Amino acid sequence: MKTTGRAADPERIARYLADGTPVVLVGPVGVGKTVTMGRVAHALARRDVPTQMVRGVELGRGAESAVMEDLPAAGTTLLVDDAHALDERSAATLLHGVYRRRVTACIAVETPIFSRPASSAFTRSLMELGSRGFALRIDIEPLDEAKASVFLQEFGTEALDDVTKDALVWMANGSRALLYEFAEVADDAARHGRDPLAALRQAPVWTRLGEAVHKNLSALELEHLSTMVTLGRFPGLASAHAARIRPFHEIEELRAHGYVFQDDSDIGALWANPLLAADAARVLGDARVRSIVDTAVARMLDAGGQWWSPPIATVVAESMLRGDPLPVPTSEPLRRRALLDAARQANDQGHRATAEAFATTGLGGESDDVALRLELAYAQVSAGDPQAQRHVPPVVSAEEDRHRAQQIATAWEMRGFFSATRDLRAALLRGRAEDTEPDPSAARVDTLGFALQWPLARDYAQQTARTSCGYWRVWAWLREAYARAQLGDAGGANRLLTRVEEFVYESGVAGLNTAERLWGLTISLVTHLMLGTDVPLLHERIADERRRAVREGDDRALGCAGLAAALSAAVTGQSDAALRNLEAARTRFRPLGKDMSVASVKLLIAQFVAVRGRITEARRIVDRVSGLWADGPLSLRHDSVAARAMVDALDERYDDAARAVAFALRLSAERPAPMLRLRDLHRAVTLGVAGSDAQDEIRRLLSGTSASIRQMWDHEPIPLVTGHDHAELRAALLRTFVPRSPSSPSTDAAPLPSVVETAESAALTRREREIAGLIAVGMSNRDIASRLFLSVRTVESHVYQARAKLGAESRRDLGRRVAGDAVIAAPPTEPGPAPAP
Repeated sequence: MKTTGRAADPERIARYLADGTPVVLVGPVGVGKTVTMGRVAHALARRDVPTQMVRGVELGRGAESAVMEDLPAAGTTLLVDDAHALDERSAATLLHGVYRRRVTACIAVETPIFSRPASSAFTRSLMELGSRGFALRIDIEPLDEAKASVFLQEFGTEALDDVTKDALVWMANGSRALLYEFAEVADDAARHGRDPLAALRQAPVWTRLGEAVHKNLSALELEHLSTMVTLGRFPGLASAHAARIRPFHEIEELRAHGYVFQDDSDIGALWANPLLAADAARVLGDARVRSIVDTAVARMLDAGGQWWSPPIATVVAESMLRGDPLPVPTSEPLRRRALLDAARQANDQGHRATAEAFATTGLGGESDDVALRLELAYAQVSAGDPQAQRHVPPVVSAEEDRHRAQQIATAWEMRGFFSATRDLRAALLRGRAEDTEPDPSAARVDTLGFALQWPLARDYAQQTARTSCGYWRVWAWLREAYARAQLGDAGGANRLLTRVEEFVYESGVAGLNTAERLWGLTISLVTHLMLGTDVPLLHERIADERRRAVREGDDRALGCAGLAAALSAAVTGQSDAALRNLEAARTRFRPLGKDMSVASVKLLIAQFVAVRGRITEARRIVDRVSGLWADGPLSLRHDSVAARAMVDALDERYDDAARAVAFALRLSAERPAPMLRLRDLHRAVTLGVAGSDAQDEIRRLLSGTSASIRQMWDHEPIPLVTGHDHAELRAALLRTFVPRSPSSPSTDAAPLPSVVETAESAALTRREREIAGLIAVGMSNRDIASRLFLSVRTVESHVYQARAKLGAESRRDLGRRVAGDAVIAAPPTEPGPAPAP
């Protein structure tokens, strides 16, 4: 018998034992054998079956004492935990008792992690009791990821964000014992306002968590511990480089059993389970760890640059920063190269002071190294140093430097460092060869978008995509798709997003790391939402990349994973999870709070959670963004005002909402941003701020959009501030915001059917006809209420009034009378594809 996914059923085991059938529980360390044994003891006690508990103990060589001198009295069930650790005399006593049927026993035996023979003949004999017919063998296998997630739900981890939950599942590596301890520590930290992942890393070794981690490592041999330490010290080490340092078969064994993660990139980067790797370092001791690190460093430096590993180079740079001697003599160019790699990594992780230290050490008083000057300027400008621009090199000409400078310019643009951005662009311009195409500048596209100049942003992004390749082409496609969505070109936007999906998430594009892939998914989801659609596949992709991020463990990837998870949760109606994910992202990667594009995503999340009733939290997000970017670009000021209007209206602060909508209207006036303008106009009419002129402008704007966009805005707005209940006003506002999405709980059905008016249904109001049409297609009152953002009682009232007007005998009769003899009009279809972008 094999039990997978959850612990063996103790009640069933107790029944077997009560009937006189011995049971052998077999499984690797941490799968829950000890817990199961305890529950079996309780189950037997409820049956009044006497028991005797024995636990194997690792005795030193030459120890003469035995754990079990003799078998228990007849009628007593023997429970033996950790039987593989029994001394020889006790193991022989147990085996003879079972073979001669003198005792009924439940025996827990630990199997080796790797496919190797059991450590002793007695252990092999215990495991063979089942195959020889002397006992029932139950194999308890490690938890897979799905079952581990269920385990966490049953544990009650409501305070944890999704990234933390994924990290717990990864680090527990199928062990129920580890997962339980991880969950307990993480949940306690979250409830006390601390980062759960930091709490796990900082847990003392003498706690129950430390003991569980140490016991899990006891199954590994010394060679495997050394490999774990190597990969833990050099996270992201390429597989080819790892094989130069450690035996390849050890790496493969650890990877196959979940101790090590290998990504699907071209280099096959490797990451060790961080908590287990840290404990492996404690087991080996400082001297052994130092030897392992020095060996790896020496092998790379001895090669003289023939092969180079950034993770190892970062350790070299740390040694130089501390003034420690390197294990081998190293040339100055290699020293500078190591410091440059370390500075880049620190900047990418948002560790500005560390990046500045590496770059300053590398420059050493000289100022002619363009790459190091870029990193120094990046660190100091991003940290807010007003004098930092002097480090921007006057000319950037080398191809690798230009690529990095373009990334830095984009980051500075998003964070409002406009003066430094201009200086860096000038350096790029001076360094461009005369016969080359203009550099791809994502920052310039973003600048146009921030000014709500979407036609120019679209055209510039399209031009950039045509003159670039790889990394920059993907970002150009994403920006063009978003610009087309803002212009109401659903077909063009969707084709570009499909192209990104094929190139990045199916075939893969070199140069995009996990954080960038997550940001790309976030942009794709926001673009679909702008078009009034939602794609469940994007949520699956976000979850996949989120799991990858927790295995890599760097701050930037974790922050981007939290942001993407927050948006995904908000869209799918999980407001609590969205807020937890957003807060976790903010604390794990602080630079996210200083990015204008991220600010727009936060405002979107705020509106989604406000829709679900989390008004206070939504207002806090809007206030924080508005305060930080009060003097920001036009689009961000507009988004802040529009979000505030939505939150105020949902909070029934209609006067405040009307003022905010009026301001949003002024900001979007005469701007080529039809999708924003449509939302502003609909909300303005609904809140009584605009009248017939707005209706005319809505019709004019819709005439220039695709059919799917026109379908999204198929309800003509009407003033609802006075004389109507809040539920109707709320529903009207939500139709300007919430996508008709298969993944959203409130919008997961087919498009609303429009009922053609007949003589009989003419007596009904528009809302009564709409509800009757939904009844006709089989929806319950609760489903209709969720679909139309009304209360169930309001729907019931409309049904009652409609039945009274038509004399319908029942609810079903109402639907039949309104829609049975009439035609339920199909939604308008999408025309053929637009010209290729």
